[in-house]
Amino acid sequence: MPTRRRVLVWLGAVALIAGSVITLRVTDDSLSSGTESDGPRTPVTVERFAADNVVLPAEGREPAPPARVVASPERGALRVSWAQALPGGQAPAGAAGYEVRWRPENGNGTDRDFGTRFVATPDVRLDGLTDDRAHVVEVRSVDAFGQRSEPAVTTGTPGETDETPAALLTGLHDEFTDPAAYGDRWHLAGYRGCVDVVDERGQGLPIELSCGADLAMLRARQPMTLTAPSPSGEVGRVAVWTDTAGTGGELTITLAPGPVDRVGADTQRANRFPPRDAALPGGTIRVGVDDGGVHVSAAPDVPGVAPPELEVFPAPVRGPNVTHLFEVVLTTSGLRVYQDGLPVAVAGVVPSWRSASVLLGFRGPERRRSRVHLAAAGFTGPASAAPPVAEVPVNAGTQRVLGLTEQAPQLGIARTPLRQATAARLVATLMVAEGMDPRGVVMQFGDLRVPARPVVAAPSAEDGAALTVVADVPAALLGAGGTDSITPFVLRAPGATQQVRLVETYLQLTPAAGWTPPSPALERPRPTGADVPPSVDAVLCNSAGEPLNSAVVPPRGQIVLKVDLDASTSQWATGTIGGVQGFEVWLDGGLIAGVPTRADGPGLGGQHALSIATGGLARGAHVLEVREYTMAGDERPVSAVLNFTVR
Repeated sequence: MPTRRRVLVWLGAVALIAGSVITLRVTDDSLSSGTESDGPRTPVTVERFAADNVVLPAEGREPAPPARVVASPERGALRVSWAQALPGGQAPAGAAGYEVRWRPENGNGTDRDFGTRFVATPDVRLDGLTDDRAHVVEVRSVDAFGQRSEPAVTTGTPGETDETPAALLTGLHDEFTDPAAYGDRWHLAGYRGCVDVVDERGQGLPIELSCGADLAMLRARQPMTLTAPSPSGEVGRVAVWTDTAGTGGELTITLAPGPVDRVGADTQRANRFPPRDAALPGGTIRVGVDDGGVHVSAAPDVPGVAPPELEVFPAPVRGPNVTHLFEVVLTTSGLRVYQDGLPVAVAGVVPSWRSASVLLGFRGPERRRSRVHLAAAGFTGPASAAPPVAEVPVNAGTQRVLGLTEQAPQLGIARTPLRQATAARLVATLMVAEGMDPRGVVMQFGDLRVPARPVVAAPSAEDGAALTVVADVPAALLGAGGTDSITPFVLRAPGATQQVRLVETYLQLTPAAGWTPPSPALERPRPTGADVPPSVDAVLCNSAGEPLNSAVVPPRGQIVLKVDLDASTSQWATGTIGGVQGFEVWLDGGLIAGVPTRADGPGLGGQHALSIATGGLARGAHVLEVREYTMAGDERPVSAVLNFTVR
């Protein structure tokens, strides 16, 4: 039986009635650490039922099938897209989700030959297939009641393609065939224990985001250098193959003139990137890709030009666990962004630098543990060797950055890694607060204080901006002699307040002869668990369907309960949705409605509206609960609870 967790969910501001409380209970491996165990449960079967004061929604015609389905070949897989996942595509009428089935073309066509996957988005990756063997793929739309459309059918043959720009990536092209070796070419920044590389072969670089809305940042150790303009004006290109930009996820591609580990405010989602962002280091250009589209942001000093004259298209929808190619192209006339070769954004910015660091940022959906995969990445320009350094994470005595005269805690670091190094630098990333001087940071190693210089020429002093600094470790602290530890070990800065905090600190070591530093540790993959059913959102509305702005309802008339079973991020765990048989509505502990959603098979989510007459309700407080049940009906239901008062 899968672990059961409980997550507190937001009130929903405009959408939910004021003063109501919603609790969401989910059956996936969520971010909470508690578990519930109350023994086997009696299976529940949701039957259509309505109390005298309730009017249920009615099934309509079956949904329309997708107009077109395209199967694109990949190594050992097919990427299948339809509807909004194709340029100019539209969602089929009535579709709340999709059932995808596939089989080898030379099979006998029986159900035993088919694989099946339930998805919310019109984009799925079917992996584990045999290259050069044709497969038949069927896609059916599924409505809110579980009704299926006729299938839309296509065929595809997995295998290598030559439709990638890998040959252009002369500066760096990494396919991450060995996840344990990523540290030779990339530095990974992320909160320890929340961002980890997983020992999972065959899918590029798998990054586990364990704490919800985590940000993982990969910086290439070698810089990208611009080239002479091509006939089209191109001077540089970054290409990334990844699944992180699926529904609820986010990909950022940043070019910064220095080896920064983070830029801007790392809590800021891509859809909030302003066109000009003072929190970015001088010269920085950043591109964010998420559900809302493509967002280009640049530091205030980045030169501006008229945007390139290029027809752009809305970015097609991307599904979780589906790899897509994203390219950022720098030209003499501005910046262009492509998704799978389709131009999806342009911006009138040009680099003022000749060479820059390439940073790739990965984030999963809010409040959900997720795993993203970087299949490959690279950039153009002349190739250069990554510096032969080893990295060792270290913890300062306090996560605060102290003022210059504050007393330091008597906590330090072991000198073990420095004993076998011929040279060492300490790199730190911190969040700036108003009034702090980013050029005045000092690293204190015991009794020695060493100035720490920003790694970029124009660091940002904006409140909340990330700042990466570096300082050379004094030679007296290297080698076999000396004390066993360095105490205290803290960072200081003029004007530092309680809000100035460290994000990351690590040593960059030049190893002595005969010492081979250990490779970065890989985490063992966590169990996948069961497919996650849709989440439940419930809103009380007036008779016109408008959300109530008060938790008080009149003693006569009617209210409308809108129920949204949302599976948009449920696929992140396993690549498929846990189907549901329906939901029940309970008022003050009594059943008042049942809505089955399994007409032709498991329901995959959707929206419903129920009318409830208030004339027979007693004055005072009431509790309304929506319970969603999986097909088996023996798990604790996913539910939402609303509190309201009749006056």
